Amino acid sequence: FLNRPGWWAIVVFIVLYKFGDALAGVMANPFYVAMGFTRVEVASISKIVGVVATMAGVGAGGLLVHRLGLARALVICGVMQALSNLMYVFQALAGHDVVLLTATIGIENFTGGMGSAAFVAYLSGLCNIAYTATQYALLSSLATVGRTTLSAGGGWLSLQLDWPLFFVVTTLAALPGVAMAVWVMRRFPPAQPQT
Repeated sequence: FLNRPGWWAIVVFIVLYKFGDALAGVMANPFYVAMGFTRVEVASISKIVGVVATMAGVGAGGLLVHRLGLARALVICGVMQALSNLMYVFQALAGHDVVLLTATIGIENFTGGMGSAAFVAYLSGLCNIAYTATQYALLSSLATVGRTTLSAGGGWLSLQLDWPLFFVVTTLAALPGVAMAVWVMRRFPPAQPQT
């Protein structure tokens, strides 16, 4: 992998692609509590609407990859993931509104599923067939850096800002990942599978 041209840019892209989504996601439960939603309300919507939306999003993301190609699908899904964070802004302004919460969770999970489908296709395309399991495990582990380590500051950030502004910031935090998707896919597209 390290012999691949632009490997460092690929690593940065892998870390950043789902960062904005993760930054919003890490504070979703505290946000729901702050808005006055009960655990039953959140769990009911997340476990039913959220799961169905995620599966539908994975299917839609796979279809986009198939129809538009990996590069365009990664960018489109990245933009949609970023924009879905704005649903939390509307939710913060509306307060305790179960119908809007259903839409917020549904849209967030749908776009997250789309992004995950395109991202898994990308990571798979980076792997050498002779070392697929090892390389995919390492690359997917690297992807968790953005979702865990970098997003750990979400709690502190949410205390510095009000909820609407926090979720605007999470939307902006997704833009470097989208920009890297455009740049990496133009400069260093995944190679054809190697034997």
